[in-house]
Amino acid sequence: MAIELLKKVTVVSPKETNKRLVKAINNLGMMEIIDIKDSLENDVPFKNYEVPTEEEDNSLYKIDFILNLMNIFSPEQESFIKSLTPLPLVISRKEIDTVLSEYNLEDNYRYASELDEIYRRSERVINEIENEMKELGPIADIPFDLAEFFSPTRVGMAIGYVPEKNIIQLNPATEPWTEVAWEEVKPTVFPDNNQKYDTSNAAEKQTNERVRMVFAFLKDDAEGIRKALSDIGFEEIQLPKRRERIIDRMRELEGDLEKYRDQVAEVAEKVKLLVAGQRDGEGRRSLQILKAYWTNTRNRQVAAMKGVHGKWVYILSGYIRSKDTGIFVATINKEFPESMVTVEDPSPDEDLPVSISVPYLLKPIQLLTEMFGLPSYRGFDPTPFMQLNFYIFFGICFSDVGYGLMLIITGAYLTAKTKAYRGVNNLTRILLYGGISSVIFGALTGSWFGDLHKPEYLGQGNILHVLQQKCLVLDPMDKTILALIIALSLGVLNQFLGIILKMYGAIRNRDFIGAFSDGICWIVTLSGLLMIVGKIFGDIPPKIFNTGIWLFVGGIIGLILTQGRDLKGPMGKLAGGVVSLYGIMGSYGIVAFIGDTLSYCRLLALGLTTSIIAMAFNLMAGMIRDVPYVGMVLFIIVLLVGHLFNFLISALGAFVHSMRLIFVEFFGRFYEGGTRPFQPLSFDSSVCVMKKAGESGE
Repeated sequence: MAIELLKKVTVVSPKETNKRLVKAINNLGMMEIIDIKDSLENDVPFKNYEVPTEEEDNSLYKIDFILNLMNIFSPEQESFIKSLTPLPLVISRKEIDTVLSEYNLEDNYRYASELDEIYRRSERVINEIENEMKELGPIADIPFDLAEFFSPTRVGMAIGYVPEKNIIQLNPATEPWTEVAWEEVKPTVFPDNNQKYDTSNAAEKQTNERVRMVFAFLKDDAEGIRKALSDIGFEEIQLPKRRERIIDRMRELEGDLEKYRDQVAEVAEKVKLLVAGQRDGEGRRSLQILKAYWTNTRNRQVAAMKGVHGKWVYILSGYIRSKDTGIFVATINKEFPESMVTVEDPSPDEDLPVSISVPYLLKPIQLLTEMFGLPSYRGFDPTPFMQLNFYIFFGICFSDVGYGLMLIITGAYLTAKTKAYRGVNNLTRILLYGGISSVIFGALTGSWFGDLHKPEYLGQGNILHVLQQKCLVLDPMDKTILALIIALSLGVLNQFLGIILKMYGAIRNRDFIGAFSDGICWIVTLSGLLMIVGKIFGDIPPKIFNTGIWLFVGGIIGLILTQGRDLKGPMGKLAGGVVSLYGIMGSYGIVAFIGDTLSYCRLLALGLTTSIIAMAFNLMAGMIRDVPYVGMVLFIIVLLVGHLFNFLISALGAFVHSMRLIFVEFFGRFYEGGTRPFQPLSFDSSVCVMKKAGESGE
């Protein structure tokens, strides 16, 4: 239950064994390879080993190309579990070998490229057709051939909309209208009654106090006529430069559109056959396995380039867990008897990755540590210290026996289904353990699907009411102030635990001054503050109050003298100590303590919210239960839907807010994450994981 010790391993082998050596290290999955060139002297006659990755990159490109095409026409169906988080495939070495021997990547890539070319070309033409139809739709009802409109050599024509109120200005007896002919162009009903084209824009403008008209005039007079048309609000329609009726062009486009859509549909069917594996292998699964294989092969090539070589030898270096050194050294010596393996402790200035070892029962909460950031190699793992408080917080926020049992069932089912997936399995076990905590606190606070246990819902003497009465310790609705005090007390204890852990970290690093000033001084000060506050809000013995004053004053003096220790000059140190009391600088602050403690009010608020919403749904169901004939059915439906909704919302809120109390109000006191994880070279990745001995996989 700690940060695992790492050893630095260096392997020296004959130059011609480099590829086999890296492959053997990859199969072991124990060593994180580092770039050894940085640790060598500049005058050492070694250089990095150059390994090409073109084959791997080319294969990965082809695989991604086919997978992307599959995802366009046949997106992968996700199960409920996979919708929570991406799950890798669990595969065996035998399955990898089978796919490598049977799946013809080159042939399938060529086939997919042909389909993609047809699809892209068809989509491009479809877009062009749809855009043209969109432009022609509003004017599809114009009755004349466009050839008649554009063919005159000396006469110009313009079609468009004129405000109805301005038509009176078209006086054939006045200039320039004496030189213009015009006519209203009314919407046309097609002979075949085909009105499926979008002429709504034309009709709307035609009826919105606008009239569609066509004007004819000599081209020599065009400039003056068009200016006059503009003066009366003429809005010209830009006709396409074609020599046919627009409706005929629309019908031609419609035929072309159907043709290219059929081509896309045909491509879709062929891609679905490709997904189903009717051409080769198991379709998408085979490609995902190939992707994992070539990704791992590329990672091996990149790892090999981190080593160096001379004329006869190849040198590789990296980190390994101390517990794995025996197996690692024995395997390398057995497979490469001509090589030499050295194991040593890393130097203090090395940037080491972190690997955390936690017992199985405590491992789920490690997920929260990884989300926040791993501790430094020479720090300590906070996972064991937040097991109890996280589940207590979650249980109080989600305190309901019924909802807790639902969460236990859900968590147990998901845990059984995700055994092969470490990260997801940890999350599901958090739900399982959180459900147990919710049942406990729900029983203590008397919430069983809210107040569904009451006789008016389930009748006198029902089992839920009997259990509720026997298990009830504190009803937060009746004794809200006491429940609030308990929530704040948990906040105080959690704050003090954070300060104690800060002291622990300082002592581990032999920083005894830091442990005293950032730990003991704050504990003394805050303890005294709590005693003083207790006198203000309650009746406590004078001796305790006086002790609190002395502790508070003594702690403040210690803080003023020590919190500015990193500043220069005596006045700077003193000023830094005074300012640190507020919390602007230094390790903590009185205001921060008060604010963080008050934040724990959310425990009571969320617990009450869960119960109150449940009670509201119970009340709604009870109101409609007596409806004739369908009352009992409606009663059950409202209960099921309402409580399922409350279960989901309240579970999410309980998890998020419990996590926030850990990350902000607890981790903020002592913890700094951000170290990179230990990542040994191995086959396992986010795409596929290798099935371990004895696993059945999914």
